[in-house]
Amino acid sequence: MDRAVRHDSRRTLWWNSLVAGPVVVLAALALLFASATAGSAQFMDEGESSGAPPRPSHFVTRPDLTPPVVDVETPANGTAPGYVFLAPYGRGAQGGPLIVDDTGQPVWSQPVGDGVGQFGMDFKAQQYQGKPVLTWWQGRPHPGYGSGEYVITDQSYKQIATVRMGNNLQADLHELVITPRDTALVMAYNTVQLDRPVTEGVIQEIDIATGKVLFEWHSLDHVGLDESTVPVPEGKPHDYVHLNSIQETAEGDLLVSARHTNALYLVDRETGAVQWRLGGKRSDFQVAPEAAFAWQHDARWQPDGTVTLFDNASDRPGPVSRALALGVDQQARKVSLVKAFPHPKATTSVSQSSHQVLPGGNHFVGWGSQSNFTEFDAEGNVVMHGEFGDGMPSYRAFRLPWVGTPSEPPVAALQPGADGAPTVYASWNGATEVRGWRVLAGPAADQLRPVADVPRSGFETAAALPAPEAFAAVEALDAGGNVIGRSAPVQAPAAVPAFAG
Repeated sequence: MDRAVRHDSRRTLWWNSLVAGPVVVLAALALLFASATAGSAQFMDEGESSGAPPRPSHFVTRPDLTPPVVDVETPANGTAPGYVFLAPYGRGAQGGPLIVDDTGQPVWSQPVGDGVGQFGMDFKAQQYQGKPVLTWWQGRPHPGYGSGEYVITDQSYKQIATVRMGNNLQADLHELVITPRDTALVMAYNTVQLDRPVTEGVIQEIDIATGKVLFEWHSLDHVGLDESTVPVPEGKPHDYVHLNSIQETAEGDLLVSARHTNALYLVDRETGAVQWRLGGKRSDFQVAPEAAFAWQHDARWQPDGTVTLFDNASDRPGPVSRALALGVDQQARKVSLVKAFPHPKATTSVSQSSHQVLPGGNHFVGWGSQSNFTEFDAEGNVVMHGEFGDGMPSYRAFRLPWVGTPSEPPVAALQPGADGAPTVYASWNGATEVRGWRVLAGPAADQLRPVADVPRSGFETAAALPAPEAFAAVEALDAGGNVIGRSAPVQAPAAVPAFAG
């Protein structure tokens, strides 16, 4: 199809979406890995090993939750407040959104898909309608991207919205940004038949409440095929640009990262035109050699005027990947290196990854295909490093504040002990305010009395009863000792009769 005709028909479709009312929103989250099944394993094998394979967690109270164990190799010392947000996927343990504390203990785990043919990505906390929410993509992977939808939950983990793209597009896994207007910036990968199949990047702004498409931008209208740094593949579409992050600037324009052109683009919100290119074949900036980047992710303007990003450096093992802070002089059109945070083990993150600047000046880095994360202080010292299993990556990792108040009650389990005194186990998936547990026990479900108070000790806390009891329950206590939740009573398992023969 002629590009001008395709351009006009696309704009007509976009205009109709504005005047015809709410658009059916189909969504997608996407990932940066090779294919739905075997391709995912192939993609992960491209990186250097980050260590041991993933180990699934096991909980007496929640046998349905088996997220990967997070090993904190460098204990937290001088870290910023908040929890660590991950979305591991792959084989070996349960995939899906995962919040852990500074010891690596789960705070909240949400299984999504099978980790290969269906999974979750881009998990983080944001603000919607003036309140904290969780957002993540869930859907189906394709080579290098995904097709799915974004989920928004409130602080009780109840789903309150779904973000799907309009105009017959599906949301990619790389990015969802909620704006102060309660709209969502989302991207899609759209294959267009030119003289050969080409996959372009599409950005939409969507009104979350109605699904209406408010803005749409197509890379083929503004970024030429000749800017691509990847060869044209045989027998499949050319993913020539590969968008992977969007940020709205203070002026309302869009800062966009494109991995397959090694460039950042400042997009004029009103016209869609590219105001400048930073990096790549047609850079408008002179980039200092030490500030050069390639295959990058997660480009963000910072309040101090720097631009941060994650420099993957290569799509194959070799050079050391780094999180970068760049000085960008838009008048002189020069870029300098302000700070670099290389991988502590000097390895290459061949795909995915993120770089977050924390309010106190620390930098939090998710190493993508390397299945680990690191927090650095402002001087570049490692103040925390965690790993969660080679071959089970998380596209991004964040440190974010979060208060979770689950609508579901705590869970208790009662098991016999080796010395005859039963052990009570307690957990409450997603409850961030629990500081201790009160154990209740008695001869019947309606005859329980307090027998012990114990401090919380990770996702699941175990407490031995002073004496055998037929029933038990637990009450969750906050920092002030107030009861904030109570489990249903559980009965001790029946004794196994001794073998008489």
